Amino acid sequence: MNHFLQQFDYKWLKLFLEFISALGTLPFVVIFIFGITFILNFRKGVVLVNIAVWTILLTVVAKHAADFPRPIDTDTTLMSNDYNKVNHQLKSLLPSNFTGVLDSEILSVIRNDDQLNYGFPSCHASLQTALWLGMFFLFRKKWILTVGISLILLTIFSRLYLAHHFLADVLGGLTLGMIVLGLLGIVIIRSNFFKQLSPDFKSLNILWMPLLAIPFINHLPVWVLGILLSLNLTATFVILHGSTLIFSKNTVKRILTGCIIITLLFATYYLIGDLKTIQNIYLRLLTIATIGFLLFRGSILLLKRVKFLQYKD
Repeated sequence: MNHFLQQFDYKWLKLFLEFISALGTLPFVVIFIFGITFILNFRKGVVLVNIAVWTILLTVVAKHAADFPRPIDTDTTLMSNDYNKVNHQLKSLLPSNFTGVLDSEILSVIRNDDQLNYGFPSCHASLQTALWLGMFFLFRKKWILTVGISLILLTIFSRLYLAHHFLADVLGGLTLGMIVLGLLGIVIIRSNFFKQLSPDFKSLNILWMPLLAIPFINHLPVWVLGILLSLNLTATFVILHGSTLIFSKNTVKRILTGCIIITLLFATYYLIGDLKTIQNIYLRLLTIATIGFLLFRGSILLLKRVKFLQYKD
């Protein structure tokens, strides 16, 4: 499949598909989901953040558990400039068809080299699937479904064309994204998160569920889980204080609200780094969650004071 697609060697096509793939990277996803949260709809945005983060966390766990190679790890004749190539001559050992399994020799070589290019499942495919189908689940707009399905298919196509994934990787990502969304959708519906007028423990299930991931933090991206915990704690305070946040009717103020919070989030990450100087990973998680909570909570209180947003009873 990778070789077949790379026969269409057009510069414009490669640039376009690189752009499509870039839309599934963390910076773009962060801007997208936090933009929705702090510009369009706070409650639905918080749910979307939870959907995206749970998808990332479970995809990371699956990647480490499988530890399968990417196409460029096994076939040096494929074109790809985004990952470091290694001189493994393993093409002859690859399965001859889609239903074949990876040879044990391939797995042995790949798992013992210095590269950490985990292939299965595709995080781009799982994340875009959960994100866009989650958008449709939350907002119920037909154009979102149309755009979402188109972007999911283009993402899958791009990952294959750029030799970042095998077909099984993107299908695995697609399946995982739908499973995560389905499970979280059941939790949201059964807990009446959007309908419960007086919040209780059950209605806030979606917000406290990430606590279950803390014991497995050694296998997860600490920053991602820490920011989710801080946002969920902030959302809990907001919901218990009123019910949600409503933003200014002034479009400029709405956009500025989102831009301020997103900028502060990126600035905080680049200023303090990954905090690896803190050896204890649980203390590192607590530090990130605390900083994130102060950022979100402080920004909301400040923006509320200048009339950019307010609580809705």
